[in-house]
Amino acid sequence: MDDKRQRTLQNLQRELQAVQSTDPLAKERIETLNNQISHVIGGPSPTLDRPEELPALQNSIQEAIAAFESYHPQLAEALRIAINTLVNAGI
Repeated sequence: MDDKRQRTLQNLQRELQAVQSTDPLAKERIETLNNQISHVIGGPSPTLDRPEELPALQNSIQEAIAAFESYHPQLAEALRIAINTLVNAGI
C-alpha cells in the first residue's frame, strides 16, 4: 500500500478511536470499521494480495458516512477523505 493511502487510513483510524459514542450501534460500526482498516493496513499490499477486501472496506466507509453525517460531521469528513483517496487510487 502506498504511503498516502496508508497515512489516510491511519488518520481515519485515529479519528475513529477518538469518537466517544454512547450509541451501541455506532460503537459497533466504529469497531468493525476500525478492525477492517487494521486488517488492510497491517497486512501485505492489499491491491496485489487482497484486492477483494477493499470493496468491503469502501462499502463500510460509505455506510459509516451516512450513519455519522448528522451527529459527527468531523468523522464523516474524515471518512469522505479516506474513500476519495481509495477511489482516486483506482481501488
